[in-house]
Amino acid sequence: MTKNIVFATCLAQPAFQASDAVAARALEGRGGVVTAAAWNGDQATFEKADAIVIRSTWDYQKTPGAFAGWLQALDDGRPVFNSPALVRANMSKRYLLDLADKGAPLAPTCWVEPDAGAILAAMNEMGLEEAVVKPEFGATGSGLSLVRRADEAGLAAAAAKMGMPGLVQALVPEIAANGETSFMFIGGEFTHAVTKRPKSGEIRCQAEYGGTSELAAPPDWAIAEARRLLGLIPGAPLYARVDGVVLDGAMRLMEVELIEPELFFTYAPDAALRFADALMERL
Repeated sequence: MTKNIVFATCLAQPAFQASDAVAARALEGRGGVVTAAAWNGDQATFEKADAIVIRSTWDYQKTPGAFAGWLQALDDGRPVFNSPALVRANMSKRYLLDLADKGAPLAPTCWVEPDAGAILAAMNEMGLEEAVVKPEFGATGSGLSLVRRADEAGLAAAAAKMGMPGLVQALVPEIAANGETSFMFIGGEFTHAVTKRPKSGEIRCQAEYGGTSELAAPPDWAIAEARRLLGLIPGAPLYARVDGVVLDGAMRLMEVELIEPELFFTYAPDAALRFADALMERL
């Protein structure tokens, strides 16, 4: 039986992203009819869907309340991936503090208000000369700043850029040399990994900031660690991406992405087939 599957996008970028186009073709090969529709646009397409997959909702952080309301409207028993409950829990960066409490290897981190004095106090408490500041709701590096303790103007600018409460984290300097490795999991199984590297003088790895990426072959211990970190989150996500900086025999967790992560299927088309199979098995 044909299944009507909707990939949720956003009004700013309503079409399929390249990686999602690969996944859509894989689903069509399994009997799916896949359509893209903006989460913050006309809802008629979603109402007719047999399944909704949250993919490139890359502006949700600008209106988190509206996005949470949209998720609530979907939470009526319809097949939604990842589930509204998982997505709601993953929206706020507070989830990282919860993971740290469970043993995740997070860089030293404090929760702060968007205030220069609060940022400075947090840095003093953690003994940091340099830190990364992130807003509670953020995607693709939005609202992120790199600050130094002695730079009053920089601290004030970072607070203004946050615009909301968020995190102060110790900088992981190895990201410049090692990059950030993204571990993709489909139906709980590791499928592939990509290492993203920032351009010189930048800490954000996204392409829009000049970052580059390539298929990676991480060591078995790093895959096992990424799997362990994913297991700290309750629930059974259809897809997940664990981002970390792989060090010498250890890994520093950066994010566990369950909402709208780039899954890099263009690098690993076989993983898109696994995605299609895992989704169809759940319908």
